[in-house]
Order: sequence, then structure tokens, then C-alpha cells
Amino acid sequence: MRVELLCTGDELVTGLITDTNSPWFEDKLFQLGVKVERVLLVGDVRPDITQALLEVASRADVALVSGGLGPTMDDFTLECAAAAAGVPLEESPQAMEWIRERYAKRSLPLNPGAFRMARIPRGAEVVRNPVGSAPLVLFRLGRCQLFFVPGVPREYKALAEDEVLPRIRAALEKDSERVYRAFRLLKTVGIPESQLDASVAPLVPRHPQVVFGFRTHAPENHLKLMATAGTQAEADAALAAAEAASRQVVGTKVFGVDDEDYAAVIARMLTEAKATLSTAESCTGGLIATQLTAVPGSSAFFIGGAVSYSEKVKMAWVGVPPEVLDRHTAVSREAAVAMAEGVRTACGTTYSLSVTGYAGPTGGTPEDPVGTVYCGFAAEGHPTHCERFTFVGDRERVRLFAANSALELLRQHLLSRASVP
Repeated sequence: MRVELLCTGDELVTGLITDTNSPWFEDKLFQLGVKVERVLLVGDVRPDITQALLEVASRADVALVSGGLGPTMDDFTLECAAAAAGVPLEESPQAMEWIRERYAKRSLPLNPGAFRMARIPRGAEVVRNPVGSAPLVLFRLGRCQLFFVPGVPREYKALAEDEVLPRIRAALEKDSERVYRAFRLLKTVGIPESQLDASVAPLVPRHPQVVFGFRTHAPENHLKLMATAGTQAEADAALAAAEAASRQVVGTKVFGVDDEDYAAVIARMLTEAKATLSTAESCTGGLIATQLTAVPGSSAFFIGGAVSYSEKVKMAWVGVPPEVLDRHTAVSREAAVAMAEGVRTACGTTYSLSVTGYAGPTGGTPEDPVGTVYCGFAAEGHPTHCERFTFVGDRERVRLFAANSALELLRQHLLSRASVP
């Protein structure tokens, strides 16, 4: 099955917004074993959209078309579809009923723009939009099944998830020439993409049915495995073998699979260990606490944290001795250790994390230039551990990698604790 995506809108081709819908849908399709062949961006120009629809329909079996379905004068994607097929637009009574109901529920008066959203090419099918006004429109152009969805991400994802993807999945199951695929995304931290590539490269010739791919989602690097076979059982077996081999060479750098989130993984590990955590953050400004408390149920393990940005607060809130700051400065191994120990004592937690460093663009010393970060980890019954890191990049990147590196100290400790009988 060949699938293409067509995204319409001047805002996409002028840099006003970034297309976030397509990567999301590509990922969903890839999990079904389908790789999107092409993504086209077209501005709000009628001839260009009409021509793009004809070109896509000549190549693809399925196409998802987004944008241009709303109530304004620059929403004319369905007009272009009708022109490409040589059929008129007709008002859909069903779509109009849904629109009336939605407008009435929101106490909005109907206006001429609302009627635009109910006008579809003759022969098309409409499906109700559960979170918006413009319906999903299904229309066949030649051999290609076109799905028209709004470009608003919330509406796009709702319709794609509930209506488009199930139809694609059903079509795959009916395809007598279908190639079966199995997919796994192994998520890693603490290993550069080039090193990850080098680690798994020897595995490639041993697993000829599996395609090895890579994706960077800083600070993570992901290994993509897709097995292809004549049956689903064979594809699943090939994938399982490749995954086991990959895990063996990458080791504990793998923190999760597929949709698993790094912070959620750590949250689960802390919960299972019945452990609690506190944080003392300087250059990361509460980023660690933000990531962890975004996980539902975080109150079970996260007791609290201090954004101890100034030396005064480092002393007052997390108990860093003044002589440590005088002798070693606030960005030092000694300061990170004192911050971790101080906040753990203050909060009475099993574990604590601390971060102090120079995120830039100013600051730093010849010994500790911008990008230098010290991460501390204190644990009940263990010596406090601290590591020095040097990160390259802008302020945002340094902060992101600093928070991740601190959390990784915790994750590795929890892994080693779990492995002890």
C-alpha cells in the first residue's frame, strides 16, 4: 500500500507554523508497517492544490489531505478536489445537521461560512468530527482513496486516530498481496547516535528481514526496528530476535520502547521501589521537577524540590555550607554534593538529585567553561555520587541534557538495585 500526505495552507509554506501533524501520522502508520512515501506542502492556491491532488491520486493508494476545510474564504480544498474529479460540490444534509447542532450547543449564530463546511464533492462520504465542525470527507479520485481532515492538530488527530487509521488497517488486512511487518522502537539515553549505530551495525547482516533505522529526539536516541515477512508470525519472530540482539549490545542504555516516556519510566521505577525523591536545581531551574510532576500519580514519590538559583538560597533552602561556596564556588562537585545531601535531609526522602552548572551563554571559568554541569545523587545508606558533564549547544540544550543526566544517575541506581537478589 502506497500512502502519501498532502498538507495545504499558506502558513505551512511561509514559516508561520510548523507541520506537526505529518510526523505524528507517519509514526502511527509506521507502527502498522506502512511507510509514508511522500509528504507535500502546498500553499492556498487553487490550481496548485488541484494539481497536487491529481498527482497524489496518480501515485498513491491512500492519501491523507489536511487543511482548507474550515469556514473562511481561503478554505477551498474540497472545491479543488471537486475540480480535480470533474464533479460539482453539493451540500451534505448530514454534515449541515452536525454543524447546526454544534453551533447551537456553543450558542453561535450560523453564518455563510458555516455552510462552506457542509459542501462536499458529489459522491463523497462524510464522517462526523467529534471535536470540531468540519467533517472528515472520504472521496475516491481514480484508484486513490482520499481522506480530507482539518489541519487543526486536535481535530486532525481525533479523526485520524478514530476513523482514518482503522480504515487503513482494515484495507491492509484484506490485501491478498500484503507484506506483513512488525515494528519496535527502542529508546535510549546516554549514547550518541553514531555510537548507537556502530553498536548495532554488526547485527544488520544477521537479521536480513529487519530494517535498522535511527531517530534523534534529544536527549534521547531511538533505534527503529522493522521486520518484513510473508506472515505476521514470521515478522514477529524476526523482530523479537533483532530486538533481543540489540538489547544485548546496547544494554541498560535502553530505557523504554515505543510510546514509553522517559519520566514515566522513572516514575514507575520509583513507585515500584516504594522510594521517594527530592531535587535541588540551579541551572535547570526546576526542569527535573517539571518532567516528573507531569506524570500522573507523581505525588506518590516526588516530595518536593528547590530551585536554589542563588548562593543565598543554596545556603538557606538546601543547607549548602558557606565555606563550600567560598572555597569551591557554586558550580563545583562539592556544591552539587552538598545540594543533594541537603535537600534529601530537608525532605526526608530516599533519594535526591542536584544540578548546578553554567548553561550559558555567559558565565563559566577556564576550568569549568559554559556547558559544564555537575549532577549529584544522594541515596539513603550510600555515599553521595557526583558526575561532571560538558554539554555543547545553546542554553536550552544544556539545561535539557543536564536534567536528563541527573535523572539517569537515578535510573541507573534503580536498575542496579533491582538486579540485586
